[in-house]
Amino acid sequence: MKDTFIYSETMVRFYDIVYDHMLEKQSRDYYLERIAECGGPVLEIGTGTGRIFLRALSGGADIYGIDISTNMLNNLKSKMLENQHYRLHYQDVRNFKLDKKFELIIAPFRMFSHLIAVDDQLDALNSIREHLTDDGKFIFDVFVPKLELISEGTREQLIYDVQYEPGKSLKRYDTVKPDYIHQIQHITFKFVWNDIDGQHEDSANFPFRYFFRYELEHLMTRAKLRIEQIFGDFYSHSLEEAKKEFVVTCRKN
Repeated sequence: MKDTFIYSETMVRFYDIVYDHMLEKQSRDYYLERIAECGGPVLEIGTGTGRIFLRALSGGADIYGIDISTNMLNNLKSKMLENQHYRLHYQDVRNFKLDKKFELIIAPFRMFSHLIAVDDQLDALNSIREHLTDDGKFIFDVFVPKLELISEGTREQLIYDVQYEPGKSLKRYDTVKPDYIHQIQHITFKFVWNDIDGQHEDSANFPFRYFFRYELEHLMTRAKLRIEQIFGDFYSHSLEEAKKEFVVTCRKN
C-alpha cells in the first residue's frame, strides 16, 4: 500500500480517462444510493480521484475521505473548493484515526484487495469498526475469483485504446501473474501514450488479493462485524443469481 508503488503520477493522470469508460455506472450508483439513504456522516476509504466522493458531496452528503496516496488526494483536491479540503485526510486504513464516527463507511472499487496480509485486513476492519456508530454500516466490494484467471493468469493484452485529447492516443496493457498459494494476482499496468513531445511508456506493478465467500465471513467474525447482506453484483442480485462481485454490507456485532 505504498503511495508511490501503487499510484504513480502516470496512473493518476490517466485514472479518470480509463475508468470513466471501463467501470460500470451501476457500481458508482450503488454506493451513491446507499449514501443518500444514510442520512448521517459518511466515510469513503480510498477516495481516489473522487469518482464517488465528488458526486456525493455535490448531492449534499456529509462525506469525508481518506487515502494513502498523496497523488490521488492532490488530484481530488484540485477539483474541490478549498474550504472543503478539510473533508479529506491522508491516512492509512489499517490505523486511521478521525475525531468522528460514521453512519456509513464505504470501501468501493475493491480497495480491500490492496490489503495482502491477514493482519493488515484485520487491523483495517478493527479501525473501521471503531469509527462506526452503534447502528452504522460498512459496505465494500471485492471480485469473485475466476478459477482460470487465478490459476493461469493472463499474458500482456491491450485493455484500453482511446484518443484522450485530439491527436493524442492512450493505450493500457494488462498482465496478470498468479500466485494462488497466497491468493494474490500480481498485476502490471503498462501505459503507452503520445504527447506533444513524442511517445511515452510507463508501468505500474502491484499485488492484488482475492477472497472467497467463507473467508470473508470468517474475517468479519474475527473483527466483530456481522455480515448483514452479501450480493453477487451491484444490482442486489443474490450470489446464486450473479457471481461477479461480492458486495458486502456489515454491522457491528
